[in-house]
Amino acid sequence: MQTVDARGKMCPQPVIMTKKAIEAGASEIKVIVDNAIAGQNVTRLLKSKGFEVVLEAENDLDIAVTGVRGEGPSEGEDGTNPTEDTQERSHGPSGGSKAIAVIITKDILGGADRDLGEILIKGFLGTLHQLDDELIPETLAFMNEGVRLALKDSSTCESIIELEKKGCRILVCGTCVNHFGIADQVGVGEISNMFDISEAMLKADSILSL
Repeated sequence: MQTVDARGKMCPQPVIMTKKAIEAGASEIKVIVDNAIAGQNVTRLLKSKGFEVVLEAENDLDIAVTGVRGEGPSEGEDGTNPTEDTQERSHGPSGGSKAIAVIITKDILGGADRDLGEILIKGFLGTLHQLDDELIPETLAFMNEGVRLALKDSSTCESIIELEKKGCRILVCGTCVNHFGIADQVGVGEISNMFDISEAMLKADSILSL
């Protein structure tokens, strides 16, 4: 079994180190990380590549993610996730004409007037999920202060949940929620990493940044 020691590594290094081990041919792998979000990200990657995964405490501080590749194919015939890697890039979640990704880095929309900015971002997300299906973004990523929009008690959480129901992939920056100490308050989407967010943005045909 190959061991990957990713303790002390910043996002998205644990995922990248695990991905390299898989690409090198590892069929049994143990990844040691020092925080729960890294464990979740590594687990998601291993499962997407066809591994059976077990999480356990390595010691009082660290987490061991152990993966054994199953006998059958992973989620895609070539070991990729069909909803991401093998999906036609020219189609959004509802078969639209092109894949659109939206990245939001602030919890308001606009400039200095915070009260107005809160109204505008709430209105934007509230309108977005009511658009025709072909206009729904393929990915909606939240980074920096923008992660606050995905919290359970935010006025925008319900709108983001509706977008997710329509097939929009919701990515919430794990480094950001850790920085603000709000990881346990996220109410929608998946707590993700820079690797997944960058990949989603680069695969899109168009990117809207707010």
